[in-house]
This record gives sequence, structure tokens and C-alpha cells, in this order.
Amino acid sequence: MNFKAFYDKIVDTIYDNRRNIMRISFSILALLLLIIVLYFSSDNFNINGEADTLLNYIEDRQYNMAETYYHDIEKEFSDTKINRFNKKVSKKISLLLINNGDMYINGQITKEQYMGLVNMVNALNTITIESSNLIDLGKRVDEMYKGENISYDSALSYLQITSSLKGIGEKLDEYKQHIKVLYESRNIYKEGTKKQSIKKYYEAVELYDKVLKEDEKYYSLAKNAKNECIDVMHDYYIREAKSLAQEGKYEEALKDLSYLKSYYNEEEISKLEDEYNKYISNYTMTSDDIINLICRRSDENKNDLSVVSYLQTVNGKRYYYGEVLKDEKVINEVLIDTETKRLYSYKSDKKEYNCNYSDAYFKIDEESGEIILSIDKEKAKIILEDKFKEEEKKYKNIELLNDKKIEKYMNDDLKKKIEENGDIYYYFLVKTGWFKPKEVYMVNMYNKMIYTLADDKVQPK
Repeated sequence: MNFKAFYDKIVDTIYDNRRNIMRISFSILALLLLIIVLYFSSDNFNINGEADTLLNYIEDRQYNMAETYYHDIEKEFSDTKINRFNKKVSKKISLLLINNGDMYINGQITKEQYMGLVNMVNALNTITIESSNLIDLGKRVDEMYKGENISYDSALSYLQITSSLKGIGEKLDEYKQHIKVLYESRNIYKEGTKKQSIKKYYEAVELYDKVLKEDEKYYSLAKNAKNECIDVMHDYYIREAKSLAQEGKYEEALKDLSYLKSYYNEEEISKLEDEYNKYISNYTMTSDDIINLICRRSDENKNDLSVVSYLQTVNGKRYYYGEVLKDEKVINEVLIDTETKRLYSYKSDKKEYNCNYSDAYFKIDEESGEIILSIDKEKAKIILEDKFKEEEKKYKNIELLNDKKIEKYMNDDLKKKIEENGDIYYYFLVKTGWFKPKEVYMVNMYNKMIYTLADDKVQPK
């Protein structure tokens, strides 16, 4: 049989059995397809089962078991299979994160629970989450805080925890920064209300001006509160300034007036400012001024002295209190009337500086802490003279005793009285006649009481 005859015979056979051949071919093809489908179906089934197992561990918060299970799967699966597994698990975990994030911001789960889930997801190194929905949730959190539907701590906490997820990073920074700005603005408003409640109107207005306009509710509240402050602050600060000025506190008075200048343009404010500035220029003393005053009254060398001083108000008048130092040692404490330039030196039963150039003296009351000014020696002499006139007592002259002469009349009774009461006196020797004994009188320099020293006894006059 030649080749052509053989070929023809085969063609005839195929033609005669064409139906059977087609049935067999289709059967083989269907079998192959079935095998392929079964293979992939079986593989996918295994993935679904293992993915569900992993998700169950995570949902039950059995994070250690979930991590161990995942790492075991990584070792067991081929690269192709683990890639398909990761894709399937990633979708499920992304959905789980969204649901838990929503539950957290609504107060249905705790911060610790949400953080635990995030940390678990980060531990699954090859899992990639879908970030768009989480970012959308971050935007909603921002809107919720602006609408006061979530606390600042909860809002910021959600954004910070979610930002720690792989693939999120800085994508939530915009919302974090925005709620921080709103939070600060609202705190400024609250601080403004506190200042307003204690009548610090100017400070309150300054704070209200810093409230953000985009925070409509609080901006409106701040605007209304600011107007309230402006309505009442004029009369309040005028009264305060005048009261401070009466106490000699002109700088503080001017400060109160300055609060009004941005909101009021009145002649009264300008006149008060001019008046107080005049007082300040006339009654201000520098350290050099104090040193020069001391040196003019004493034999001290200007170059040897230094003064530490500050303003002090006593009975509504301005004084400069100063510590006078020589060779870094305090040699005197002085109080200087800014208007009259009268100088007082510290003197009490416990401390004095034996100052011979002061006009009078001062001390600090141990109980109240108040400064007490003494009378001067001329005033003490007048008090004694007035007492003699009242009693119609005749005398030839009154002599103020110096320290050396006082020692002559100092006795145990007097020393005991001074020690017990802490009284400080001016001492006077009174001559009543040529042949009459001299009398010693004492005038308390702080309370103006008169005493006589007779028969070694101190007696009130």
C-alpha cells in the first residue's frame, strides 16, 4: 500500500467515525477543565479556611496565637500561594480595622483594644492594608471634633494610633494638626472667660481676639464676650487707675489706662495720663539719686556706696526702700519719701544702724508686716511742749539728748521696759528752774506716748 492509499484510508476512517471522535475529544477536554477547576477550587478553599482561622484569632484578640499561626503558614505555603493568601487576608483585615476604628471613636471599644489590633496588624509584615477608608475615617474624626461630637483626647488618640499603621504614616497629619489648632483655640476662649470672670477685661479681650474664625461657634462666643468686656472695662479701669494713683502707684495706674486706648479716645484718659506721668517724672529716684542724698547728709564717699532699691507704698504715698551697702555689707536701710525727699532709717528694739543723718525712722511690724513710720525729733518736742501747756507746767528749755547722754539716765527699769515692749524713744532733758532738778522725759517715736523717768522708774505722763 502506497502512502496515498494509506492516507485516503485514514481520512475515510475518520470521516466514517467523526461523531465518535468528537465525543471522545470533548470528553477529554472536559476532563482536563474539571481537573483544573478542582485543583484551583481546592487550593482556594484551603486559603479561605486558613484566612478565616487567622481572622478568628485576631477578632478574639488572641494575638500571640494569630502571629504564630501566620508565621507557620508562611513556612508551609509556596510563594504563589502565600501571595494569594495575603491578598485575601489583607481585604478582611482592612475591613476589620475600619469597623474597629469606627467602634473606637464611638466609644464601643477601648483605646487599648484598638491599639492592640493595630499592633497585631503591624506584626504581620507582609500584610498590606487598604488605607483610603482609614483616611476617610480620619477626616470624619476631624469633622466630629469640630462639631463637638467627640472629645479631643479620643480624636487625637484615634489619629495617632492609626498613623502608626504601615502604609498610613503621614497621611493623617493634616487632620491631627487641624484638631490640635482647634483645641488650642478653644482653650484660649476658655482662658478668656476665666480672665473676664475676675475682671481682667483687657487680658480677656486679647485672648478672645485669638480664637479662630473657622471655629464658628467659639468665634461667635468670643466675639460676643469681647463686646461685653469692652462695654464694662472703661468705667472699671478708670476707677482702678484712680485708686492706684491715690496709693502712689502711678505706673500701675498708667498701665490700666493704656488698656483703654485701643477702644476709647477720650479727653479724660489723656488728662489722667498726663497727670500720672507728671507725678512719675517728679517723684522717681534712681540709685544714684539715693546715694547722692545720703552723701550730702553724711561724710560717706559716693564711690564707696551702692544701693539696692525698689518702690514701696506706705499709707498711700510713694517711697523708695533701699539697702545701703559699703564693702558689700549693709550699713543702713532707708525709706525715702519721693515727694519731700525725707529720709527714714530703720530702727527698732531689735535692729538699728545708728544713723545720724535721717529725718526720722521706720520699722516693720512683726505681726502684720506693715511699715510703721516714726515721728521726727522736732515733732516729739512739740508733743512734749503741748503736754506741758496742757498741764500749765513751766520750764526754761528742752534739750534733746544724744546717745552718750542717754547712757547716763539708762537704768534697769528702763532697760526692762524696752526689752518687754520693744519701744523706741526720743529722750529729752527738761530744765524747770535754776535751783530745781532736771527732769528726763521720753516720747515714743512710733506711738507718741510720753513717759517720765523719775526715781529710777518709768511712769506714763
